[in-house]
Amino acid sequence: MVRSMTGYGRKDDMKGSLRLTVELRAVNHRFQEILVRLPKNMSMLEDQVRKLVAQYVRRGRVDVTISLEGSVTISPTVAIDWSIAEQFLKLSREMDQRFSLETPLTAKDLLLFPGVIHTKETEEAERDELTSWLLSEVDTAARDLLSMKMVEGERLHADLTQRLLSVNKWLEDIILLVPSSTQEYHNRLHQRLSEWAEQAPFELDQQRLAQEVVFFTEKSDISEEITRLKSHCHQFKQQLEKEEAVGRKLDFLLQEMNREANTIASKANHLQIQHLAVEIKTELEKMREQVQNVE
Repeated sequence: MVRSMTGYGRKDDMKGSLRLTVELRAVNHRFQEILVRLPKNMSMLEDQVRKLVAQYVRRGRVDVTISLEGSVTISPTVAIDWSIAEQFLKLSREMDQRFSLETPLTAKDLLLFPGVIHTKETEEAERDELTSWLLSEVDTAARDLLSMKMVEGERLHADLTQRLLSVNKWLEDIILLVPSSTQEYHNRLHQRLSEWAEQAPFELDQQRLAQEVVFFTEKSDISEEITRLKSHCHQFKQQLEKEEAVGRKLDFLLQEMNREANTIASKANHLQIQHLAVEIKTELEKMREQVQNVE
C-alpha cells in the first residue's frame, strides 16, 4: 500500500530521574536520508538508531532528535590486578637476593606500582539498560511515524485512484471520437473545395480529395499514443498496489503519460479531442503534485 513521505512520531518516557524524548519528523526527499541528533554522551548509538529507523522508512528525509534530561550516576570502583602485583613482588624478592638487600615490600608500596590498581566504572550494566530503553523508545516513535505515514498514504491512494479513473474515462472518450475526426475533416475539406469551385469554376478531383484525407489521417493518427497512454495508466494502477517504495516509479510514469497527452493534443486536429487531452494533462499535473509525497 502507498505510504506518504511526510509524518511525525514522538515518544516521551520517564525512568527514575531521567526523562527521555524522541521526535521523528519526516519530509519529502528523493532518497532515504536519516539524520540523528543525540546527547553527546550517547553519540555512540547514532548508527544503531539510524538502522532502527531505516526499517520503517523506505524513502524520504527523517530528522531524529533525542533528548535526555537528568543525570546518570557513575559509581567507579577500585580493582587490583593481582597478576601484576605478584610479578612486582617476585621481582622485588629476586633483587633482594641478588644484591643482598633488605627492603621489605609493603602493600602500600605495591599499590603505588603502575597497573596494580585501577578504577572500573560499574555503570556498564546501567548504560546497557539505558541503551536498551532508548532504542525501545525510538522503535515506538518510529512506529508512530509509520502509522501516520500509512494513514496519509491511504488518502493519497484514494485520490490518485480517483484521478486515474478520470484520465481513463477521458481517454475512452478520445478513442470514440477518433473515427469521427477523420470524417469531419473530409466534410470540411469537401465543403471548402466546393466553395472555391463556385468562385473559380474547376472540376473537383475526388481522387485528390481522397489522398488529402488519407494524408490527414496518417498525420493526425494518435493510435500509438493512445495505446501507450493506456499501458502507462495500467502500470500506474499496478504500482499503487505494491508493498514497496513506488514514488519514483509513479513519477516516471506520469512524465511518460504527460508526454503522450501532449502529443495527442498537438497531433489531433479535432477540437473536442484537444479539449479532452488538455483535461488529461491538467489531471496528470495534479497527480504529479500528489506523487511528490509518495514514499
